[in-house]
Amino acid sequence: MSAVPSAPGPLAGALGKIAVPARMRTAMLRRSLREHPGPTVAGLAGLLAAGWLIRYALHGDRHTLALLAGAWVLGWIVLPLLLGGGRGRVRPAHLRLESIGGFPAAIGLLAASAIGIGPVVSLVALAALPVYAARYGPVAVLVTAAGAVLLWLLGLIGSAIALEVVGHAGGPAGALLTGIFTGTALGVAGSLWAVFPWVSVLLVGAPDEVVRAMAYVPSGWPLSAVAGPADRGAEMMAGLAGVVVLVAAAYVLLVRRMIAAGVPFRPRGITMVGLPRRVDGEPAGSPRTTAASTAGAGPERRGWSGRVPAETRAVAGRELRAWLRHPLRLQYLAFAVVYGALLAGLPLMSDVALLLPWAGPFAVLGAAAMSAGLVGLDGTALWLPFTSPGGERAEVRGRALAWLLLVTPIGVLLTVAGIVLAPEVDPLAALATLPALLGAGASVPVWVSLLRVRPVADPRHPTSADNPTDIVSVLVATGGGLLAGAPVLALLIWGPSEVAPLMLPVGLLCGAVAWWAGIWLADDRLAQRGTEVLAAAGQRSRPPDTVIPLKWDVEWYRENRATAWALGLLTVGWIPVIPQGVMVLAFGIDGGWIVASHLAGGARTAVGLGMVALGGAMLLAGLVLWGRRPQPGGSPRTSRPASATTD
Repeated sequence: MSAVPSAPGPLAGALGKIAVPARMRTAMLRRSLREHPGPTVAGLAGLLAAGWLIRYALHGDRHTLALLAGAWVLGWIVLPLLLGGGRGRVRPAHLRLESIGGFPAAIGLLAASAIGIGPVVSLVALAALPVYAARYGPVAVLVTAAGAVLLWLLGLIGSAIALEVVGHAGGPAGALLTGIFTGTALGVAGSLWAVFPWVSVLLVGAPDEVVRAMAYVPSGWPLSAVAGPADRGAEMMAGLAGVVVLVAAAYVLLVRRMIAAGVPFRPRGITMVGLPRRVDGEPAGSPRTTAASTAGAGPERRGWSGRVPAETRAVAGRELRAWLRHPLRLQYLAFAVVYGALLAGLPLMSDVALLLPWAGPFAVLGAAAMSAGLVGLDGTALWLPFTSPGGERAEVRGRALAWLLLVTPIGVLLTVAGIVLAPEVDPLAALATLPALLGAGASVPVWVSLLRVRPVADPRHPTSADNPTDIVSVLVATGGGLLAGAPVLALLIWGPSEVAPLMLPVGLLCGAVAWWAGIWLADDRLAQRGTEVLAAAGQRSRPPDTVIPLKWDVEWYRENRATAWALGLLTVGWIPVIPQGVMVLAFGIDGGWIVASHLAGGARTAVGLGMVALGGAMLLAGLVLWGRRPQPGGSPRTSRPASATTD
């Protein structure tokens, strides 16, 4: 009688289901390490930082070490949101077709999340806690080792929750949190000169206020359990374990909901693109419905809105709704507000209140930079302007008007708040620069987003990882604002005190000029290359690049003069900007071939700024010509022989 193999027991079956995400993650990690060296390089940098933390634990301050450990865990949770760390991980939605419950799925997903370079490096870094506790005996080492494991679990589970709720959320909560995270990180990075003195003092010895605050931070509880009051050690470790259990329970509930519904939460009353939908199926706020609703009320309208065409008001209304409901736009707006506030407020840590009135201009400049790729979020919906008379003109002006109506109150409120908090600082320069930045920020990003279209993978379900803005677009949009505010700053630096009252009219004039310049460029781009822009916005892959010969080809350069001039200007334009301008103004570098180095005083500064303006104009002209270049495969602007168009 042959033996029949028995079915695996319930425990073995549960373990097999739990191991499925771990095997998936192992396969992903193996392939990623073979194809991309980035994770390995990041792991080596993390190991160096972890080694420094362990070395600091040998002779450093206990409270500072606890604060650094907490910062490490917090960075583990936040940095994947900033660097796109959720792209190569196993998500709860991947297990929807598996017959596995919420609790085993959560355990399996956490086991999969623990497989990687980041968790290993974090475990090495948190080993600094038992290294510090070695001076108190072997029992203290065991206690702090258990605390380090609990902190490691807290970072592991917290990172998984953040990536699901924030990194992949399509609602406003996730977008706002991501914008706050990114704005805080870049705001602190931009104010290191003000934060570093405080950090250097902290590394020597924690101030009394930090010591008192660390009593409420979980990362300080393991060390306080062995070095603090003896009667509170067990209480602190139990509290840390309780925090981990609560976070784990929240993750189990999240995984169960994700497996059942597919999303952590589903906002009501919002369509896939973030706009409410009417009963007849037409999106509310589209040019067609909004124009129809405003056309009849045109004669009765009074004030400034009566002088704005109905089509422009329609686009502006659509854009305002999109700004308040689209998750990525909310993320951009939150980033700009937090970034501007921190750039102006963090210098107070070094007793510098000079930048407080500039919180509004900084936020406006950040909002302009983050608006430089909004066309990439529209997808094929960009065809709407081409279906109505004057739609291209209304599209450009409506987008710029909506941005102006949305960002102006934010810039004004932050500027006024800075003036109130720093009454001893002269706010005239900030007040005069604000309208110049608003005029440029409203129109220049519209042109840049039409010039460099970067479509997202799926405009219907955007996430925080689908950022269509690239660094070139950000630099051009930022440069437009700086160029518009340059005359005001020039009056501030070189103008006599008698012309100070002229700064505000100059700022308004510069804002108006920048507005109409950006509008003209955007009109030209959408009217001349509208089909190309629409095709690029609807693509899901990068469009083919212009083929440039690697050797001198007279015929190619004769047929592609715009492309050749664009390449020349984009290459040579950096010479006036960097060595002839920035290196002289910011670092005082001299050289025989640097024009400003042969001058002194105000003339030296004036020539340096003039070089920056000249280089910026060359780069701007290069970008305009590059946008008008013939496209691969031919275009109406490309001349072809007659035989090439016939069989």
